[in-house]
Amino acid sequence: TAKTRNLKSKIEAYFAACDATAERVTLKNGSVTIRQTPYTLAGLSEHLGKPQGEILAKGRKGGDGTESRHYADALRRIGRYIVEHALLGELQYSVAAKLLEELGTGEKLPPDEEERSIVIVLEDREGWGE
Repeated sequence: TAKTRNLKSKIEAYFAACDATAERVTLKNGSVTIRQTPYTLAGLSEHLGKPQGEILAKGRKGGDGTESRHYADALRRIGRYIVEHALLGELQYSVAAKLLEELGTGEKLPPDEEERSIVIVLEDREGWGE
C-alpha cells in the first residue's frame, strides 16, 4: 500500500541522512577514520515522529505485516551498525551492549576481552619481589 511504501521511504531517508554526515577524520596517529551520525533507535524515532516504544512493539510483532517488517528491518540494521562499530572500537563496549539490549533484536556482542580475562594476584609476603 501507499502507506507502507511511504514508511519504507521515510526509514530509508533516515539512514541516508545519517550516511550523508560521513566525514573523513585524520587522527593524531595519522590513521584515517570515518565519522558520521550513528544509526540509533532514538534517531529513527525522531525522524519518523513515532515513539520508540511503538517502533519496538511493531518491529517485534513479526508476522506478515509489511509495516512490522519495515520496522523489524530497520531495527536489525541499527543493531548491525552498533555491533560493527563496537567491534571496530568506535563505540564503547558497555554503551553498545546497552543499546543492543534496548533494541531487543537478539544481536549480541562477543564477550568483552576484559570480562574473559582472569587476573591472578600473587602475594609476596616475604618481600622477595622487591
